[in-house]
Amino acid sequence: MTADWLAQSMLPWVLAAVMLAMGLSLETGNFRRVARHPGRMALGLGLQMLVLPLLSWAVVLIVPLSPAAAAGLLLVALVPGGATSNLFTYLARGDLALSVCLTAVTAMLVPFTLPLIMMLNFRLLGLPASEFTLPYWTVVGQLMLVTLVPALAGMCIRRALGPGRADPLLPTVRRLTGIAMIAIVLALFTAYFDRLPAFASLETVAVLLLCSTAMLLGDRVARRAGFPEASVRSITVEVGVQNAGVAMMVAFAILENPVLGIVPLLYGLMMNVPAFAWVLQKTRRTCTVPGEHASAVARESID
Repeated sequence: MTADWLAQSMLPWVLAAVMLAMGLSLETGNFRRVARHPGRMALGLGLQMLVLPLLSWAVVLIVPLSPAAAAGLLLVALVPGGATSNLFTYLARGDLALSVCLTAVTAMLVPFTLPLIMMLNFRLLGLPASEFTLPYWTVVGQLMLVTLVPALAGMCIRRALGPGRADPLLPTVRRLTGIAMIAIVLALFTAYFDRLPAFASLETVAVLLLCSTAMLLGDRVARRAGFPEASVRSITVEVGVQNAGVAMMVAFAILENPVLGIVPLLYGLMMNVPAFAWVLQKTRRTCTVPGEHASAVARESID
């Protein structure tokens, strides 16, 4: 089992399976409900698609990373959320419909935005064009095949089966794809272990700083906007937890540049630290005021 085979063959298939599972849980009613509060969707998209890439540049300017490591961090900020962000939203008792819709919409946009912005990032970092060039339409096509197409296919399967037959399949499908994603990340971690920086490194500091500040920013901005607690939690997770698998696929499978994939791989492991700490803090706080949380959920469902 070689590292190249894992990164270039298995990783895209696992990512596609994860997006198919997400699509299997989606139906047009999810989008209609979220569309009744367009401000929440607009703020989440704005923070993720516009503010997060700028925040990653701020981290790059503060933490003295190598150009390749900086490029890897900037790449992470350009990918959508994924099954992991949906899972953290569920654990934190956030608005799962909003979380899934944000993930779905960003997955539809990223194939077109990522290649353009990342090519600009490569130039700004002064990286050699011979090693760091993204052929736009090739990348668009490959990203669509592992994000947009599987998600739409999952929605079509759900429509064909009907919720009555699709819903019982979801727990098993999610469990299998989750296990597959964890397995591929751990396998890649093992395969590239000798190239990974030490955990006490600038790269680790940068990854933790990006994830933590993005979550803090999402929380503060959503609260200032006056959104319900469940929506605040969803936006916080979607801004702070990115799909490292897509970033790894771009680096390992499309560019075939393992150096670029090291920081996304590190991110895939280390972002769980602030994310789980935040979820634990939120769930413990919720348990201390169960009546208030129940009232908030009831108001959210009525909305």
